[in-house]
Amino acid sequence: MRLIAPDYYDVDIAGETTSLPMLQLDDQRAIALLMDIDMGLAFADRVGRALAARFAAMTPEIVVGSATLGIPVAMEVSRHLGLDKYLILQKSPKFHLADALEEPVRSITSDKPQRLLLDRRQIPLLQGRRVVVVDDVIATGASMAAAMRLVRRAGATVLGAGTILTEGIAWREALAEDAALVQRLGRIPQFRVVDGEARLDPASVEAEMTRPEPVSG
Repeated sequence: MRLIAPDYYDVDIAGETTSLPMLQLDDQRAIALLMDIDMGLAFADRVGRALAARFAAMTPEIVVGSATLGIPVAMEVSRHLGLDKYLILQKSPKFHLADALEEPVRSITSDKPQRLLLDRRQIPLLQGRRVVVVDDVIATGASMAAAMRLVRRAGATVLGAGTILTEGIAWREALAEDAALVQRLGRIPQFRVVDGEARLDPASVEAEMTRPEPVSG
């Protein structure tokens, strides 16, 4: 991926404006990129606190996130819910995951099929538990759908799904009835590359959203 003009897209995340860099995915697509691991501790604390507030009344027993960018979200949501344990679904086939439960997934930011992996030794953490599943961004919905399938296969009840941002609208179809479980702190559209610039794709904009254009730095 490489930078593309205009430079940034401004989005409201939990009540504060955040400028996301615009990057070109391929000849036709661009993305307003959120890298939560680069946003600092104050940002992580703010989004964790805001998502935890959405779930507190549900009294979840454990928070599940997906590697890699979902890790800080899971940690901060757990902390603000007063929970010590959290569980991370892996994507790298490490030696201790040879017998893991797995679900296929494909991310918008990766051109290779991936798998979400749940270490079977962690299944007791989920069995019979009330769970919320979190991630940094829900775009196609494929990663969140796979995570929720894995959690349910392990015997947990999914109370909700939390994310910093939703991107576009395709995730609603991918999640089907589970789309109603999503709690988000902000939302962004998708972008097309036109004449060397990123242009908002009207088909990716939710009906009630305003349509701000990217801004130059």
